[in-house]
Amino acid sequence: MSRKKTTRELWDEFVGPFLPPTHLLYAPYTEYTFKGIERGQEIVDLLNHFENINNKRVLDLGCGSGGISIAFTKNGAQIVSIDMEKMYPLIARSWAQDNKQEIYVLRGSGLDLPFKNNTFDIVSCNDVIEHVEDAEKCVKEVSRVLKPKGLIYVTCPNRIAPIIVARDGHYALPFESLLPRKLADIYVRATGRATKTYVPFQPLFPKMIRIFKNEGIDLYSIELSLKLKSLRDPPPEDPTRKIKQKISKTLPGLVDLYAKHIYLKWICPLWRFIGVKTK
Repeated sequence: MSRKKTTRELWDEFVGPFLPPTHLLYAPYTEYTFKGIERGQEIVDLLNHFENINNKRVLDLGCGSGGISIAFTKNGAQIVSIDMEKMYPLIARSWAQDNKQEIYVLRGSGLDLPFKNNTFDIVSCNDVIEHVEDAEKCVKEVSRVLKPKGLIYVTCPNRIAPIIVARDGHYALPFESLLPRKLADIYVRATGRATKTYVPFQPLFPKMIRIFKNEGIDLYSIELSLKLKSLRDPPPEDPTRKIKQKISKTLPGLVDLYAKHIYLKWICPLWRFIGVKTK
């Protein structure tokens, strides 16, 4: 009887053809992947501020290696996980077993979700939408399977944020996020990062809000809330606390302008949103 492969062995088998251990991106990509359960717990904690996820039906769209799904399962959610890559269901099930959890994982596309209308209470879409060829169609599908008043957690990198321009989060290359698709393909291929770019959707902030709004989902920025709180009520250990409080009290409009139209749109490197299906 052949020995069952470990989760890490399955992972290396999956990424080996395009990301061997000697590749520059292997270590950060692998480390990020296997912190998925911790990342999932952060999402769970965030969503629990809005609605207790226990017994809620949750779709983990683009589940990858399954870390977020495992975190949801540990917290009592009824999770369904889906991903296009054929190896991810195997890796996700193996990792779930390592954690004494069971998750239902299937292979499928966010452009044609195999679920009935109004199936899920919550959809998690973490580090996914930027990789979708037709983001608007994906959002339409998400809205279709999400119940009225249902919640979505979604992230998207900000292609014009200085830190992303200096070193994008996928290929660790300067200026890649600013390039048109064809030039980006040439750039990542010439630098040996990949055969082409797998980040086709990199919208500006207004478009990100608009494509969800068009499908009846209102997005609320987590980063905006945190930034406003840090400016209006900075922690006691902040050496600039008194200055920030004074500016916030005397020039509240300026604080709002900076947070909403400068920081959020131009500086914040990663947008995280809680969305609500309003219709």
